[in-house]
Amino acid sequence: MQPVIVVTQLGRQALHVVVEGALVIGRECEGLLLADVQTSRRHLEVRPHDGKLLCTDLGSTNGTFLDGVRITGPVVLERGSLLTLGDTAIRLAVAAPAGPGIGRATTIAGLEPDGDGADLRRTSIDLVADLVAADEWRPQLDAGTITILFSDIESSTERVSAIGDTAWFGLLELHNRAFREELAKYSGREIKSQGDGFMLTFSSVRRAIAFATAVQRRLAEHEVADPERAVRVRIGIHTGEVITDASGDLFGRHVNKAARIANLAAGGQILVSGTVREIAAGNHDVEFGAGVEVELKGLDGTHVVHELFWRPL
Repeated sequence: MQPVIVVTQLGRQALHVVVEGALVIGRECEGLLLADVQTSRRHLEVRPHDGKLLCTDLGSTNGTFLDGVRITGPVVLERGSLLTLGDTAIRLAVAAPAGPGIGRATTIAGLEPDGDGADLRRTSIDLVADLVAADEWRPQLDAGTITILFSDIESSTERVSAIGDTAWFGLLELHNRAFREELAKYSGREIKSQGDGFMLTFSSVRRAIAFATAVQRRLAEHEVADPERAVRVRIGIHTGEVITDASGDLFGRHVNKAARIANLAAGGQILVSGTVREIAAGNHDVEFGAGVEVELKGLDGTHVVHELFWRPL
């Protein structure tokens, strides 16, 4: 069984990572990137070792600590121990990263409130949106009009329970690779990610639509080739004016609207706002469904949402 680590950074949700081989961790490296200024560019290397983790500091400036003691050579991380580097903590996972905070399938019909009107659904899209809202930022800069895309995997909690940790992390790796490779093709930008959820931005509606369609087609091809490892993704797109901080994080009601639209989608479905539909109206290669009027949590009034139709190649 390959070890799974839980990586916790200050002010961020925990990240679960399966360690299949040697993995470099640091602020600027080819492995696991940390948003932690206290860490070095290439801070630490970890690798599987008899079901545990062999950890080697790579000559970092601020050091790596095992249970509070600075390491001077390779050490083995066992369950119950804590590895710290800067403001980041690493431990071995005990169970699957499941729970009420990750994914579930929905339809465009809307949210399902409980008896008090509270939203029962908590998806990785919500987690990504919460990370944006919770980040501290100081200078409020006008970032202009940007197309925002939120996504996550349908019913990820159920998938983890059904197939187990190792198989799930394999699917997650496939999903993340597809997203990031297509993102590079369409010149998009990754703002946030959490578990199986992404927040991405694009300079135009056309690029966002082309990206979303390409991702769905790529995942559909994989489903045909290997139905047992199918990944069905929910996507929502909206365009609007946003504000940003010095680090490039985005804020504002249009970010929230994009997240809420994505939360209405089902697996394999792309939903867009009325604004996106209007901007893309002249693109004859794109087909939309009729508008549906919905209420979106945290936003006043009703909003029109359209399905963006796509076909496998």
